[in-house]
Amino acid sequence: MTTLQQTLEQRPDLQAYLFCRGFLLTDDRQNTEKYPFFGNWKEILLPGYYLYVHSWQKVTVFQQPELTCFMAGHAYNPFIMDADEDSILSDIAAAKDRTEIINQLTGIFFLGIITNDSLELHTDASAMQPVCYGLIDQQLYISSHMRLIGDLKNLRMSDYAARLTTYRWYPRMMGNYLPGDLTCFNELTRVVPNTYVTLKKNQFNVIRFYPNEKIQICQNDDEYETVIQKASSLLHNTMILIAGKWKRPAISLTGGIDSNTTFAAANGLYNQYRAFSYVSMPREEIDAEQAERISCRFHVPWTKYYIPDTNEEVPDFDIYKAILEWNDGGIGTYADSDIRKKIILIQNDVCDVEVKSWISETVRAYAYKYFGRRSFPQNLTARNYTSLYKIILNCRLASETDRVFQNYWSHTQLKEHLFNYDESDIFVWEMMHGGKCGLDIGVMKTCFDITIPYNNRNLLDLLLRVPLEKRITDQLHMDLKKELNRELYDMNIRVVNANETRIRKKFLNAYYVISSHLPI
Repeated sequence: MTTLQQTLEQRPDLQAYLFCRGFLLTDDRQNTEKYPFFGNWKEILLPGYYLYVHSWQKVTVFQQPELTCFMAGHAYNPFIMDADEDSILSDIAAAKDRTEIINQLTGIFFLGIITNDSLELHTDASAMQPVCYGLIDQQLYISSHMRLIGDLKNLRMSDYAARLTTYRWYPRMMGNYLPGDLTCFNELTRVVPNTYVTLKKNQFNVIRFYPNEKIQICQNDDEYETVIQKASSLLHNTMILIAGKWKRPAISLTGGIDSNTTFAAANGLYNQYRAFSYVSMPREEIDAEQAERISCRFHVPWTKYYIPDTNEEVPDFDIYKAILEWNDGGIGTYADSDIRKKIILIQNDVCDVEVKSWISETVRAYAYKYFGRRSFPQNLTARNYTSLYKIILNCRLASETDRVFQNYWSHTQLKEHLFNYDESDIFVWEMMHGGKCGLDIGVMKTCFDITIPYNNRNLLDLLLRVPLEKRITDQLHMDLKKELNRELYDMNIRVVNANETRIRKKFLNAYYVISSHLPI
């Protein structure tokens, strides 16, 4: 029995936060009264499988005689203005090419499709709903949380993951996440964005369905303006659907360009939204001030949450920290200030869904910004990937990580499907976001449900057609904001992330160049 299990046995009031809003699909029936479920999960019988879902997680099942579609989480389609999961699953079941429908969906979800002889596993556009899978002792386990399966089957962290996550430089560069399609256990693999996984006769097969053709970059102002108008319409449609789908949606608002643009997309709907900000360190005060200005101008109710400065001011801090880091996979620690923030949000009735601006960075040329670069090689090497991933100055660990990325290319057929896409964009999409942010969202869903307007594959593909320079300089987002809400645009509010400093970028770029060209 782990220390966490022993602690939670004595604290039934905190048990529901373990693997919060999670799911487990398996052919091995579970006792949901025991750890790690603690009676907070429900069992749903599906053809050949048991689906276990946390009591706070939404689940939808659509059944036909020879096909069953099920979804854990939520989805909505801004192209046809459909926010009903039953209708969406019916469309998927009827489609000749299911990915055409899935590409239109915004949301955070795990989608499963069961036929007489196979099982398909899908996740949302950027894998904000993590999905890991594996066969253990000839039994199937698919879950939102790698540690849930690890606890059930007494799995041991892989030697590579153990050495990587305790390496001195591991916490740097985007925090806790693993490279490629790895989990912390050899027995489990992560579903990567833009792929789906099939299981047939106890064999898994990964199928990449995006990119599937060359991307057409805007060649003139008219084409660029068309992208702005189409993307703005989709973002506004998304905010309409969110407002109709949840009773109390709240926009996580700062002075930054991402959340500003999301707020602009709700133009005309401000009476259906609220906003909130938090201050956990002095530099966040200016963001809160600008968020208050915006909210007051558009008459949106706004709340500021002050996060205590010390752990001692937060009851049960150590227990919450243990739960949240276990939900994250036990692959690193969070800053105490971040844990305090989450606890305060858990303990306040903030909203029933947070509207986050994440994933916007995929089309903001994030790798270029992060490393202060104007170009990347068209065909990245395994060492390029390792250098983009983490600061790794250990020869053995760097070489092993190179091989992880080579295996990831092989598993997911990435190199065969790049066409003329910028590979650094795909790295951000599938590694930084699919690998890192999905875990973060899983932890944050202990506070409230979360939805992300940008998490739509067709929308992201549309915005990636914008020339690189307009994405690097954020001209794209400024023009989106102008189209969506000219009054907000004219307020000229832009708080730059404190991490975006020249010195930091110069250091990271120097590391990237040296690491990419010299064998460590």
